[in-house]
Amino acid sequence: MVKKSSAKTSFGTLQNPDHVPNAVIIHSSFSPEGGLNYCIVTPGADHYRLRVFDTTTGNIKNDYEEKEGDGKWTSVSWGAVTESGVNGASKKKRRSSLGASSPVLALGHTNGHISIYSLVHGRVIHQLSGSHTGRVNDFCFSKNGTRGFSAGEDGLICEWDIAQGVEMSKFQAETKSIKKIRLNHEEDMILTAGHSMKLWDMESREVIKNFTGHASAITNVVFSANDKFLASTAEQDRFINLWDCTRENQQEGNITALTLDNTVSHIDISAGNAVLAISEEGTAGLWQNAQSASGTSSSSAKASKKKRYTTRACDCLVKVESSRGDNVLIPLLAGSFTPQGSMILARGSTIKPVFEKVEFQNEDGSLKEKEMIMTRAPVTGFLMDESAQAASNLKATKKAYDETAVTVVGAADFAMAAPSMEVDSDNSDNEEGEKMEGRTMEEKLQDLAVEDSATNSTGKKSKQANKNKIPTPKANSLQQMLIQALHSNDTQLLEACLTFNNVEVIRNTIRRLPTAYVIPFLTQVIHKFQQKPNRGEALLEWIKAVLLIHTAYLMTVPDLIEKLSNFYQTLDSRVSVFQKLLNLHGRLDLVMSQIEMRQQYEAEDTTNQASTVYVEDEDDEEGDDLDLDMDDDEDDDLVGEADAFDEEEMGDTDEEELESEMSDEDDEDDSEDDE
Repeated sequence: MVKKSSAKTSFGTLQNPDHVPNAVIIHSSFSPEGGLNYCIVTPGADHYRLRVFDTTTGNIKNDYEEKEGDGKWTSVSWGAVTESGVNGASKKKRRSSLGASSPVLALGHTNGHISIYSLVHGRVIHQLSGSHTGRVNDFCFSKNGTRGFSAGEDGLICEWDIAQGVEMSKFQAETKSIKKIRLNHEEDMILTAGHSMKLWDMESREVIKNFTGHASAITNVVFSANDKFLASTAEQDRFINLWDCTRENQQEGNITALTLDNTVSHIDISAGNAVLAISEEGTAGLWQNAQSASGTSSSSAKASKKKRYTTRACDCLVKVESSRGDNVLIPLLAGSFTPQGSMILARGSTIKPVFEKVEFQNEDGSLKEKEMIMTRAPVTGFLMDESAQAASNLKATKKAYDETAVTVVGAADFAMAAPSMEVDSDNSDNEEGEKMEGRTMEEKLQDLAVEDSATNSTGKKSKQANKNKIPTPKANSLQQMLIQALHSNDTQLLEACLTFNNVEVIRNTIRRLPTAYVIPFLTQVIHKFQQKPNRGEALLEWIKAVLLIHTAYLMTVPDLIEKLSNFYQTLDSRVSVFQKLLNLHGRLDLVMSQIEMRQQYEAEDTTNQASTVYVEDEDDEEGDDLDLDMDDDEDDDLVGEADAFDEEEMGDTDEEELESEMSDEDDEDDSEDDE
């Protein structure tokens, strides 16, 4: 019995974008006509992520995330459009791309918009909007890539001119929502599917046939290569109904029902009318000549009326099991037929799926086996797959536990050294030791505490304190516990060691680790780092310590490159994924360094005050007052000078008058004397 997978995934159609359960994959499908590309849509925290892989090399070709405001994706459909000069391209590129057909994906949104994403350009090249009032459930392209048809919750079928981005026509097909829409290969009929299906004539827009039989909403619809029948699946349904869609046969019932053991998630029809179905369990079913085996000839029309509903089990069951021998099923993600007559399957991890082409039929057209069980290496969620060399190296280091070579570590090995006094040749020291032996433990501890804290004026401990100091054991290393975990292959004990994140403890432990345990420890830590990348922050400290401290020993290991190749490739993959984040980190470092330099310059200028402050109004008023004061002072000086000049003149005239009067008086006296 193969254990069923507990995680439910939806491959052919998108789930309700407002409520996404714990599903790993929202949508998964191969590109038509050969399956050269494979797209997968996974949910994120607040958006969806689209990745397109090249099935030949297994590498990612495109990685696209929805923009804010566009709403969540509700449908993803493959197609091809004719390039007629994309906006933003140069004239030379436009001329070279004229008439060329390139693969695209139509992304429907909850707001009724449709985005045409080009794999060649890596961006959205066309936007279709303005017709649907609700979410878009499906979209299909014409052969030449010039037209497209969309269906949504409003029950409308809209025809679009993709290059111009305008609506050409629309009609009301259902009163309820339409889940799927398909064009036949001749493009003269179109099928709409909800809980029932209707086949419409493209010219008259009239219903040709009605198909009813599914109990739930239809999830997948595929036309055969000759357009004579179609296959459909529904939600939570393990049946694949085949319907006759020819215009001559007016019978509307299903031809037959193909059955699987689990819900069908993906279907495809080959050119030879073989049907391939992938179940949610992860297995695949093959039906060869599905139409011819149903018995729909004209001679058996009466018989088909009596027995309208027949079931048919798969002709070949395909499943992939793990090569470890534990019968673990490796789930298949999707499958498709190739033009060469084989089928291509995607399996394993959603981060890096593995693609494989499988030959299922012989040269005469018959199936090789009724049950095809393939044994493959299990695919993990690592960014880089483990090579056989790395796996063998890891297996070689994991030795069986042998009790004969175990060294039992007791409590005595970790006991503190007994306090003892240092014996000197001096008699004074001996006398002091004898005094210490006669004292109580409390007095000894007090003396030790005082002597340990006593320091001289230069900051060095005194000779007496150094003499009586007892070495204290340090608990900053996990050497013994780590060696025991590696020697006995004890996973829990190793995890207990790895929980420590103190850098000093980690480096002391790695520094004391014997060289014989360096490679086993490094291999196991790298394995845990690849298994759970979210633990990288803690585990990288241990890996870094090993690479830095034991560099000399690692350089002597002959196969070190093979042992560490997966680790280096994993780091390169993680760095390439976060390239944009690294660019932002560099810009932020540049900005922060400039801010720190400015703060440093401002800190050096301690005053931070202007030496002179100029205020225009105050300067004018002060200037006027200063002029007035200067004028008054000048006037006073002039008046003082004038007064002084007048006084001097007055003084001179008075003196002259007195002298003249005195001379007159003397003359009079002389005249009187003469008389």
